[in-house]
Amino acid sequence: MDAGTLRQTLALASAFKEGDRSIVGAPDDRVRDEARRALLTTTVGEIHATTLIDDRVSEELQRSRDRRYDAEFRFLTIARVREALLGPDADAWVRAHGRALGSEAIAAVVKVLTDDELSRVSRAVFHPLGGDGVAIGSEGHFGSRIQPNSVGDDDQEILFSIFEGLAYGCGDVIIGLNPAADDLGTIVRLERLLEEAVRRLALPTRFCVLSDLVKQHAALGRTKVDVGFQSLAGTSRALAGMANHDVDGLADLARSFDGLYFETGQGSEVTNGAAEGVDMGTLEARTYGVARCLRDATQVWTIVNDVAGFIGPEVFRTAGQLERVCLEDVVMAKLHGLTMGLDVCATFHMGIAPSELRALTRRVAGRAAPVYLMAVAGNADPMLGYMTTSFREHPGLRRGVGRQATSAMRRRLDELGVSEAAPRPEAVARLSALFEKAGGSRRSLASLEEEGRRRLLELRERGLDLGIPDAARADARMEAIFAHARAALYAALDDAVLDDACGRWLPVRTMADSRDHYLADPTAGERLRDEDVRAVAARYPSRRPQVQLVVSDGLNANAANEQLRGLLPALRRALANDGRHVGDTVIVVRHGRVRAGYEIGASVRAEVVIHLIGERPGTGLNTLSAYVTYGRDEEGAFRWSRDLQHSATTAVCGIHRRGKPIDAAVAEVSSVVARIFRERRSGVALESRPKADDGIS
Repeated sequence: MDAGTLRQTLALASAFKEGDRSIVGAPDDRVRDEARRALLTTTVGEIHATTLIDDRVSEELQRSRDRRYDAEFRFLTIARVREALLGPDADAWVRAHGRALGSEAIAAVVKVLTDDELSRVSRAVFHPLGGDGVAIGSEGHFGSRIQPNSVGDDDQEILFSIFEGLAYGCGDVIIGLNPAADDLGTIVRLERLLEEAVRRLALPTRFCVLSDLVKQHAALGRTKVDVGFQSLAGTSRALAGMANHDVDGLADLARSFDGLYFETGQGSEVTNGAAEGVDMGTLEARTYGVARCLRDATQVWTIVNDVAGFIGPEVFRTAGQLERVCLEDVVMAKLHGLTMGLDVCATFHMGIAPSELRALTRRVAGRAAPVYLMAVAGNADPMLGYMTTSFREHPGLRRGVGRQATSAMRRRLDELGVSEAAPRPEAVARLSALFEKAGGSRRSLASLEEEGRRRLLELRERGLDLGIPDAARADARMEAIFAHARAALYAALDDAVLDDACGRWLPVRTMADSRDHYLADPTAGERLRDEDVRAVAARYPSRRPQVQLVVSDGLNANAANEQLRGLLPALRRALANDGRHVGDTVIVVRHGRVRAGYEIGASVRAEVVIHLIGERPGTGLNTLSAYVTYGRDEEGAFRWSRDLQHSATTAVCGIHRRGKPIDAAVAEVSSVVARIFRERRSGVALESRPKADDGIS
């Protein structure tokens, strides 16, 4: 079978998802049924003999596959594999044959299974990580990852989120924090904070700061890094865009860690323009193949988490599509032999209501049998600004599926005095007191518990979804955040703000002709209209700027409207004080995404572009980010292109009133620019080389 035929058959056999529309067009049930029948008669050997994408990922997937069953697989049809998986010995069959199945063959099997059949397979196959009693990934286990994110990486917000998660019995698999700031100093500080929480409370779990292997490797000399983290993808091109490394480079980095945590999700290659003409489900199977390669290369504790709903409506438009992909992804991961969790989540611009997502989560928990789900303080992550599973849902989810957290975590929570019957705020206060006591406090436990109650109340009054035992109040708060997010998504840049903040500014348009077009088709927001490209290029007929400032509405124009007046003039002054020639005209992009800034860089031939863009609707805040990109390659030639990898960009995120204030943001951005000019690099290449004066001991 030639690669083109296999690519087309796999794509057409897929359950329809919005992200595959560019490959297979509109849904056609007759054509899809024909493609599935063709796959059923295809042999595993035929698929193994076909190179779907000519890249390093394909080479590693082939090299690492167990070849002992190749003779048997030569004539084994996908129909026969389907029969084995639906038979009574599915778990044993996967244990014997799973490592010998290639990723594309696994994708083919999943495409011919119905939703009910996927559920049946997933509930029959388990890959425990070891341990006494109910262990992670065992048949009786249903766990969680506490995600204690904070908009400003605030110690108290993080710690009390951990305490509240524990009060609901969460966190047995891992405590994983997404840093709001991704500089090396912040990563080191947060690794130390999580280590303190786990060590002082003697928690039988692991911890991770979800940065990337490059930055965590740089942090290893400064602090303990318990679990290395990396987002993965199914093509070499996509991996390079995420981490500036291919699979073999990631393997080299991964060998430095004794635990690994990978995140994936159908659609990442599509949104990054790196799908290579392959459908999302098949690419996701290849991603699990990459995870299997990295686990086998290191032989360490490894978990995987799928965050399929995190991208947006350009990938999955309906709850039905999201449910199907959760079922597919868990089965594909289990067939690869991986210990797999889910983040049943949705961005606010998908339009899935909070109540609909909660109902979907209950269905997926039972039908997909994931090892664990996410757990956050409220249904809206306070920093990333998307909807997911709250702490308070987990006790009911565990009862609903008839499975439990690990035996080790349940024992430890009992020892700490945390039980299902205890009032949650009281349990949080007790955990806070025990944490302080273990840190050396000489105050009485009663006094420390009272202090914990006071801090919890302060955090709740600050707007965090903590210490709210009343589900009705929590749900009402979530509905208010949902309404705020929908308003932010459809907000427009205010001309009066732009006049005050920018002085001279040039409005330009992308190919997106409306907000709905922009939200449904992100690529339309990455490209300027031809006449606007010419207008930008004509802006500097003689002296081109060293630094070009760009403003886009992104997903939240209100972030720019709220903060530009304070931020832009101060940033321009700071850059001028550093001796930088900043373009006198700010380019303002309506319906603009990050890649639009790369095209502007090419048009004005700037050395550096600073792109200010509104992001993360759903936090209840108006969050601005600055994407700072150096426009030259290692040889000094301009590299500006709409296809420039995002790994070439340094992001300064979380700029808002409760996170990174304007003065701190100006200082950080100007410092990043100074370092970029000094080292002639940006993005991952800049962060992989620690600053000599970062002050970390």
